Amino acid sequence: MRELRAAGRSWKAIHRLEQSGDYVQMFRSVLVRRSALDDPEVRARAISTVLPPVGAVCRESAAWLHGIDTRAPGLHLQPPALQCVVPVGVSRVRRSGQRCWVSDAPQDDVHVVRGVPATTPARTALDLARYAPRFLALAAVDAYAHQGHVDPPDLERRARLLAGARNIARARFVIEECEPATESAGESWLRLRLVEAELPRPQAQIRIRDAAGREVYRLDLGYPAVRVGVEYDGEAFHHATHAQLVADDRRRRDLARRFGWNVIGVHRGDVLGRRNDLERTVAGLIGFTGVLMARQQW
Repeated sequence: MRELRAAGRSWKAIHRLEQSGDYVQMFRSVLVRRSALDDPEVRARAISTVLPPVGAVCRESAAWLHGIDTRAPGLHLQPPALQCVVPVGVSRVRRSGQRCWVSDAPQDDVHVVRGVPATTPARTALDLARYAPRFLALAAVDAYAHQGHVDPPDLERRARLLAGARNIARARFVIEECEPATESAGESWLRLRLVEAELPRPQAQIRIRDAAGREVYRLDLGYPAVRVGVEYDGEAFHHATHAQLVADDRRRRDLARRFGWNVIGVHRGDVLGRRNDLERTVAGLIGFTGVLMARQQW
């Protein structure tokens, strides 16, 4: 906004830009064109205007800069809050729209991304595993591992070095449940629901091949021994049109007819809702006879 004011724009004109919907106030005094929100260079420049001189972006903000989206469902149109860390001995920055923590940040845990100091992928993944809601943390760690930015055994080693630290038990659980093959946040959430219910951990990205060995289908999650698959049907690719719903139904009927797989599709409401219909359905399909754990609050 300061640049707009310096260029001669009035506060009234700037307010009209916000009201138009074409611009988003990413941080206090920082307006960004909505169409440019996903541009890494734009993200970095916006962050650099409000980052404290000795600070580094961390947690959700660092992940966003790395290209990992950790926003909660329903917040995809909003930029994440600015989160940063300053070294021990430096006063926290207290500013509207910004969260700042004082923490040890060794030089090896900070790197520069497009001119912006940020915690490294490994440090960011570990921080998110400790402090983010568990379902968002697992999705972030899965995404980092899937893109090859972190190595789960290395994260486990780092977590062991923090024995007794705040939330480290939560972090160890998230890291142990990491699955690098995961291709979407919805798959991470779905797998977590099944694991928390104490159902057997499903296999990820199951390849279904024909008699000639050609891959015909690939399932998000499943139990090959009993040929039961569970897939997360995201809104963008599965529920946008009637044609997509028909295609999903045809695909699953073909999986049953040709390959003997019973595959169910679930959506965000099933996975993030409070009811345990999902767990009971999967338990019935795989013949699970144990006791299902009560639905945990995320």
